[in-house]
Parts: sequence; C-alpha cells; structure tokens
Amino acid sequence: MQKIPAKLKHKTEDFIVEEIGEKWICKISEEFIQPSIELQPATCNLPPEARGFLWCELEKRDIDHFTTIKTIANHLQTTTFQIGYAGNKDKKAHTSQRISLEKPNIKKLQTFQHPNIILKNFKWNKRKIKMGYLDANHFKITLRDIDKKDAIKISSQIRKRTFFPNYFGPQRFGINQGNIKIGKAIIKRNFREAIDLINKDCQVSPTTDSRPPTATLKYLPKKILLMYVHAVQSKIFNDIVSQALEEGLNLKDKGQQSGILAGYKTRFSNGRLGEIEQEVLDMHNIELEDFDIQEIPFLRTKGSFRKAITKIEELEVETEDDEEFPGSKKIILEFTLPSGTYATTFLENFFIFN
Repeated sequence: MQKIPAKLKHKTEDFIVEEIGEKWICKISEEFIQPSIELQPATCNLPPEARGFLWCELEKRDIDHFTTIKTIANHLQTTTFQIGYAGNKDKKAHTSQRISLEKPNIKKLQTFQHPNIILKNFKWNKRKIKMGYLDANHFKITLRDIDKKDAIKISSQIRKRTFFPNYFGPQRFGINQGNIKIGKAIIKRNFREAIDLINKDCQVSPTTDSRPPTATLKYLPKKILLMYVHAVQSKIFNDIVSQALEEGLNLKDKGQQSGILAGYKTRFSNGRLGEIEQEVLDMHNIELEDFDIQEIPFLRTKGSFRKAITKIEELEVETEDDEEFPGSKKIILEFTLPSGTYATTFLENFFIFN
C-alpha cells in the first residue's frame, strides 16, 4: 500500500488525547479555562485515612509532560514524586488524563492558574495513580494538506482496518539507527566500540580516562544504557513481526498474538513463528545469551513479550475541505488504542508526515 503525504499536528487541536482508565474517561473541556477548584462536600467528609491522595483530571495544551508535573509540584511546594500518573502525553497536543496528588496543600491548590494547564474533577482516594492503571487512550486526530484523490483512496483503506502491526517507532532507533549499533556493541561486550559510537553520536559524552570500558559505561545514566539495549530488542521485534506478516502468518491466532522482546530467558514460539524468531536473531548475529550482560548487571535482560498486532476500537473516518490549506482535504480520525500503543504507529501505516 502506497503511503500519502500529510501534515500532522499543524495545530494543537489537531491532536486530542483522552485517557481511559478502569472506571474513568478524561474528556477535554469545551473551553480551556481553569474552573474554580472546589472539593465536593461528600469527599471532604471522608475520614483522614481515606484522604491520602487527591485524584483529579489534568488537562494540558502545548506543554510537555515532565514540565507540567514539575510546574504543579512547584506551585504546591512538593516534589514530583508525590504526583502520580498512569502515562505520558504528547507535548504538541490537547490532552486529558488522571493524576494523583499526595496530601496536597488545598489552599495552594485552589490558587493554581496556568495558561497551558487545567486541574479539575477532584476526588479523594486511598491509593496513588501509577503506570499500569491506564487501560486505553481515545484519539481525535486531524491530518491536513492532503491531495483530494489521495484523501478518498486512503480514507477507504483506513476504514477497512481492524488491526495493525504493533511496531516500535523509528525514534527508538536513533538517527541512522545509531542506538541499535551502540546496543549491539554493548550486548556483544565490545565496550570500547560502544564508547566510541556514543562519543560519535554526540548524545552523551562519557569520560575516556584510564578506567576500563565497563567502568566508563557505568558512568552513564542507567536509562541511557538501557535505551541502547532496548533498541536492539525493538528492532528484533519489528523484524520478526514484519517477516511473519510477509509470510502470511495470522498473528490473531492463539499462540501467535505476541512477539518476543528477546532476552537470555526467552523461549521461542511454536511452529513457523518460532523459526522466524530464530532466523531474525541469526540475521542480526545475536544469541539469547548475549543479553545476559553480567559485566554490567543492571543491563541483564531476561526478555518479555509485546502484542504483535493491535486492535483498533471505535474507528471513525471523516474527510472534509481543509480550511488551513485551501484546495486540499483534511482527514479526521477518531479511534481508541490500548495503553502502550502509539497513535503515530497506526498513522504511519498510511501517511508520510511533512
């Protein structure tokens, strides 16, 4: 299928995300205005032991997740660790999600005002919101500056989709797939090569003194080093899913619904899928034991699984004239995806963003 060019996130309101939890859905406001922060009498009358965490909805526009959390924490004169959330949301977007505030100063909270952040719908709870509490996200995305003929054709193809490959996006692999090259050097114990590649990549600059290479690598933040190893896992996963689909395997069948994130304790799937997993590892010149990086223990990776394909729920597709780019069309998509799945991964099946 030929992909077509389109503009993504031309305007903030072109990318709307509403978080869905087990017992909530966070809707965006019709007007982006901070309401008066008032706690419902019923919740104020709860006993002190039930008031450990104040849950509320966080709505934001044109501001990144971590800046938002830090802004709220600074206003409440607390730490970011006392603010719980189930997932990160995009910067250039209009998003709504549930957060928890641990024993907040109510008077300070009631004075909160920010042009890009709204706090609303408060309720006391005994527990902190954590990663994993999120079930899904509902998206409303507008893609712009699309050729009229292309818009009709691609809209028809999108409507027919019920599943899509759950690939990792290219941003995980770095520029020119540099993260993969560094990750492979690390898991193959070519630590000097890894250091040279990291310095060349210019993302971070470890010192290159008389210490052995393992000590130099340990000098780097754990998150950075894990990112390189995860890039290798992600590339292997993408290649397995791609090969399986190319061969016509039905990844909706039981036993084939998940792909491996390779590690030293990984067990291959049964049948042809398991053969493909082994073939892809061979293609990358990697063995499962390579992930048992005992020289840097926090990089030892047992392995896990990831859904090979993702189901699209509540899909709606509309095509309209684009008021921002006269003579072009815009496509408005609404759909729901399970947590951990990016909307851009779905969109990249159809569009090239410019």
